Amino acid sequence: MEEQKQSGYQWVITLVVAVTAFGINFIHFQVAGLAPLIFAATQATPVQFGLMMGLPLLAASSLGIPFGALGDRYGVKLMVTIGLVVSLIGAAGRCMIVPNMGQYFFFMFLIGVSNAALNANFIKVLGSWLPPQKVGLGVGCYLAGIGLGQSSAIAVGGRAETLGPSFQLSIWVTAIILVVWLIFLKGAPAGAKKMPPQPVIGNLKYVMSKPAIWVGGVSILLMLGAYVTLNGFLVDSLIQIKGVVPKTAGMAGSVVAFSLMIGSLIAAALCKIVGRSKVFLLASGAISGVSAYLAWSLPYGTLTIVLLFGVGFFSGAFLSIILAVPMLLDYIGPAYAGSAGGVLSTLQSGGGFALPFLLPMIAGGQPNGIFNLIAGSFILMAIISLALPELMAKKS
Repeated sequence: MEEQKQSGYQWVITLVVAVTAFGINFIHFQVAGLAPLIFAATQATPVQFGLMMGLPLLAASSLGIPFGALGDRYGVKLMVTIGLVVSLIGAAGRCMIVPNMGQYFFFMFLIGVSNAALNANFIKVLGSWLPPQKVGLGVGCYLAGIGLGQSSAIAVGGRAETLGPSFQLSIWVTAIILVVWLIFLKGAPAGAKKMPPQPVIGNLKYVMSKPAIWVGGVSILLMLGAYVTLNGFLVDSLIQIKGVVPKTAGMAGSVVAFSLMIGSLIAAALCKIVGRSKVFLLASGAISGVSAYLAWSLPYGTLTIVLLFGVGFFSGAFLSIILAVPMLLDYIGPAYAGSAGGVLSTLQSGGGFALPFLLPMIAGGQPNGIFNLIAGSFILMAIISLALPELMAKKS
């Protein structure tokens, strides 16, 4: 009976992680939907607004390793709780201030602290509760929470008439997920081997000595960087270059986030069917890149939507498997998952912050060059993933 309860509670834990990811991304991406109101209130330049959007990712990148290592030592529940409290302060500050870009920068960075804490440690939670064959599905649920948070925030923000009520909503969202986290998150299932407090510096040195962690980290650096760049430039480029009406362009842009959510949810099942993780990752990354190239190169039409769906679906599938790597490697596992997750989170968020600036700079601001570099980044991540060890080979 106890085992059945534990088996059922593992999905409560998975849901708590997904709901927390939803809330954290909601309060971040709410700004994207509120862009016209923020521009009007602050007279911000596009570069300033882009920096504002990127600051939570900068927080996730710069604080991911400390949060992951401290999660190994002091526990995930405490670290994410601290991150959520800091983000609650950021959400409250953003609501109470007279609009000013410098203040917005500061509070947006605080909002990203919870992202750093959860990104670094979520795999440790899922790996402690879920059996290895279900970790991939758990990661998919986590990514689905992220996708729903982003898309919901943009949709709700786009309907807002003033900033105040929208930022008040973000306070309530943060407070609710903090309460949910505190009430329902448990450290480990009953009967599980209790991990002693881990040495912070020692764990980091050990994890950072493992090539597989760096290979996975660089590959998702490219993935998230390409994904964020695509989302940032797609809608405006379709309107300005392809002559697509704004409503239709917005729908096309939402396809990528929606399909990423679907791909991440079923990635584990697809990878199991393929039987070889390296083959699956190579194919997913390559299809993402080719689809991105063709979606921009071909005349806009129904095929464009199909190709954009392919970009999101296969890049989401790729990301889901890579994020599960720490729990799928015998020499990492729960003891080192926080530190490993911190490294992955740092590189992943660093790519999401840096590439949306670097790729347009390299392309000289030309849309064709930007989208070619996006496609190339997806393909490069697929090639790099070949250096990973085989994670789920079929047994004869």
